[in-house]
Amino acid sequence: MMNATFRHIIAIMILIIPMNMYGTDDIIGDTLSDRKMKSLYDKVRYYRSISKDTVAMDSFRTEYENEFWKIAALSGKLDLSDETIKYPKFVKWCVDLYNWGDRTFNSYDTTYVVGTGKKWKLQIKNDNLLDFYHLKQPENLRIGMASDVASNIGASISYMAVSLGYSMNIDNLIGGKPVTHKRFDFNFSCSLVAFDAYYLKNTGNTNINKLNDYRNYNIFKSDYEFSGLTLESYGLDAYYFFNNKKYSQGAAYSYSKYQKKSAGSVIGGITVSHQDVSIDFSDLPQSIKDKLEGLDMKYHVYYNDYCLMMGYGYNWVFKKNWLFNITIIPCFGFNHSLSTSNVESYSKDKFSINVKTKMALVYNHNNFYYSINGRYDGHFYSSNNYQFINSYTNLAVLAGFRF
Repeated sequence: MMNATFRHIIAIMILIIPMNMYGTDDIIGDTLSDRKMKSLYDKVRYYRSISKDTVAMDSFRTEYENEFWKIAALSGKLDLSDETIKYPKFVKWCVDLYNWGDRTFNSYDTTYVVGTGKKWKLQIKNDNLLDFYHLKQPENLRIGMASDVASNIGASISYMAVSLGYSMNIDNLIGGKPVTHKRFDFNFSCSLVAFDAYYLKNTGNTNINKLNDYRNYNIFKSDYEFSGLTLESYGLDAYYFFNNKKYSQGAAYSYSKYQKKSAGSVIGGITVSHQDVSIDFSDLPQSIKDKLEGLDMKYHVYYNDYCLMMGYGYNWVFKKNWLFNITIIPCFGFNHSLSTSNVESYSKDKFSINVKTKMALVYNHNNFYYSINGRYDGHFYSSNNYQFINSYTNLAVLAGFRF
């Protein structure tokens, strides 16, 4: 999440070239530096030791007025919003450009949203992933399937928008089972926009939990383990928050802001995804295949989705330090079939309707935060002969510390 502290990383990035251009050895060296400091890095160390609101700080800034921007940048304490700092012309242009972008894309009404004031986050998290699949054939023959729950536990450390983490599948750790379910996510957001990218793969350990027609709701009395399904899915979502001054998605999901008063926002955007699902029923026991009379044994649902999104998110601050968020975003567009094993006569482009939902309960206590959040991403595919729904659900429990 881009917040106020993100300025330090940007400062270092935009100042590297100018600092090389203007050098690091042209510092005034006949007064304070002669007495206390012999190099730029000595000045950085000395600057870090000075309290901000002291006579020594005022004297230091006056003494090194022309070089202060270098020292503050290297110390990690450069305030890009401080208009009293003197820069060379090109550096000043870079800083002005950044401040314009920060005001345009990452400003809030502080009556509703404020920053946390911290740069770092240390977090532990438990993810529980579950996929659902529903296949409907002519004459109301339906098959319902669900993956095994994939439970992961991990830890991460973040510096503003940069994060490094590691997670491990609990089933693999405790039971020695092979990891068949993988998911990777990348998220970035500011007040105005947000981006989510993901990759999901499931290579087995699916259960058939419903097999029915109009006469019999559920033939199975218990789930049947099924290894004939493989899934690969990836996509990119881009969101725009219309009420971006008062509503913060980051307060609910990246914990880099505090939502002080309840607020909601209409959310628009675009989503592009790739869905590749193969189903092979040929290895099922004959007793079950007899119940699938008229059903093809192999399916390959393989398409790209292109949709517009329009929905709503609401942050409810129902008690001090508590936040509840719910976000519901329907998606409308078209899907383009790439290839299928048994639907050669289908047209390639079909109307698409999907849905994305999120919910989160967050508690902030001083620099600690705790959250339970859930996500659901549903995709609907329809052709002349069958309908197919695949959806992904994630329930996460986490705890973190800001510092």
